[in-house]
Amino acid sequence: MPLARQDGAFDVTTTEEALGPVNDQERSGLLDALRGWALLGILMANMRPFTGYPFLNDAERATLLLGQLNGAANFLLEWLVIGKFYGLFSLLFGIGFAIQLGRLEQRGEGAGRYVRRLTILFLFGVAHLLLLWVGDILALYALMGAVLLLFRRASDRTLLSWAVAMWVIPVVWIALIEFVDFRPEAPLRALARQMLASVGIDYSSGRLPILLDPSFAVHFKAHPGEAVARFAYFIHEMRFTKVLGMFMIGLWVGRHGLHAAPASNRDLVARVARDGLLIGLPLAAVKAALEVWAEKTPLVEFASEFFYCVSTPILALGYAAAFTLVWLGPRRLLCELVAPAGRMALTNYLMQTVFLSVIFLGWGLGLIGEFGLVFILPISIIIFGLQLALSRSWLAQFRFGPMEWVWRSATYGKRQPLRRAASAPRA
Repeated sequence: MPLARQDGAFDVTTTEEALGPVNDQERSGLLDALRGWALLGILMANMRPFTGYPFLNDAERATLLLGQLNGAANFLLEWLVIGKFYGLFSLLFGIGFAIQLGRLEQRGEGAGRYVRRLTILFLFGVAHLLLLWVGDILALYALMGAVLLLFRRASDRTLLSWAVAMWVIPVVWIALIEFVDFRPEAPLRALARQMLASVGIDYSSGRLPILLDPSFAVHFKAHPGEAVARFAYFIHEMRFTKVLGMFMIGLWVGRHGLHAAPASNRDLVARVARDGLLIGLPLAAVKAALEVWAEKTPLVEFASEFFYCVSTPILALGYAAAFTLVWLGPRRLLCELVAPAGRMALTNYLMQTVFLSVIFLGWGLGLIGEFGLVFILPISIIIFGLQLALSRSWLAQFRFGPMEWVWRSATYGKRQPLRRAASAPRA
């Protein structure tokens, strides 16, 4: 019987089990909990554009409910949330990449099944982007996951060197944009405007009127043009290499099984937590201050991106390590509480868009442009608390989240068993 990898250990399995997706016993509770924690941060970051804040001028922002607190709330978001939890999620993607490829290699398979997995994830992302919201990240993850395949056999030194380079590239890129008037995204932005105009979408008076439109058809018509604009934005900020850099660090972590034996690596985890927070927090605070309060000049834009690229990966690693230390300590139960949401990360990520769309967009309750940023935290806690309850209830009866089930079934070309056996332990 073949051997299948279990988060750093090997266990004897049947051929049928080895050919299927990871089962409950093979899952890493720590990684699930970290995914749940990352989902909460991503929800908070994604809610800011849904509130309408980026599309309002200063006078309009002041009229929002508790708008007088916007400056402080925006600073805290930029300092502690924006970018950091997507960085953490990217790190987890890289770890998962290492685990999944390890299992494939143990079965004697190549990377073909993983390419299929990425292709399906890309289709999920495109559907998410075109049907619901332009802020999708799944399609980009799928594309960068395909690039990561090129590095799966790279040495540790090569892998980490490239990871650092991936975060240096955006700094050089923004210097060219701000100081040499380099505009690589300009053709795509022009195309986006043309696409929007061709379907009667006019953003000359801002995006808020379109977002408040009660017709879902209007939103749907705008999505293709917005998708092109989103890609242009990725080019402007070189999001591609930032994501790939965190993937590479995650691949290194997964390759060495640090996630599977955190107690054996407590000293390393403690150092990463200490250095990540002590170095990352001050640097991120500078970036947040520049973003929120400094007048936008080429020098300020460059400095803001520089501090972002230095602080974000460091702080994301610090968050992951600090969470792991809590996991290893007497308050582990607090970490385990969010694990059910992490086990259904794809379903919950997409469901967050549904919740936010219903609350804020015009075809839902239309509350965009009503709340100040200070409401992001309580609304996020309510939504995430509901997701936790739903995830726990669902996983008590089913093996996977609904979207995870579709993803896995399509990846393996076979309908996966969904309902738990009567004797199976509850989540």
